[in-house]
Amino acid sequence: MPIRSYLLACCALLLITVTACKKKKGSGGDTPPPQEVQLTSSLDGVQEGNYTAALGPTHSFTANITSELPASGVSVTVSVVTDPGGQNIPQDPIPSPVNSKNITINLKDLPPIRTVKVIVTISSLSNPNNQIIKEFWITNKADQ
Repeated sequence: MPIRSYLLACCALLLITVTACKKKKGSGGDTPPPQEVQLTSSLDGVQEGNYTAALGPTHSFTANITSELPASGVSVTVSVVTDPGGQNIPQDPIPSPVNSKNITINLKDLPPIRTVKVIVTISSLSNPNNQIIKEFWITNKADQ
């Protein structure tokens, strides 16, 4: 007799487990949104990951987005710091959203005969985890 009561308890537990783990069916709204394409880009007018020479206190270059642009656009931030030293050199902000694949970036106030590190961050506005970080060093070769 005790085996029959254990068997009944096991069957009841199995039935409860199966019904609790059963996947609920929704009403058509269960399709996830499409994934964004991972951003990729290249830099023109500078040597990415290397040293570049500027002929004065300003220097322009282009960031080209080679992947598909997100529908909401991207944001672009530029950070310029002295290397060594880490002193920030403020740059003009780039208005968001950017919906162009070719972004012209103008560096300003580059100190004479000094190397600075430039970090360009391009981020999707709809998915901040989808971003690219590009960096290079630039030296203003002018005396003044």
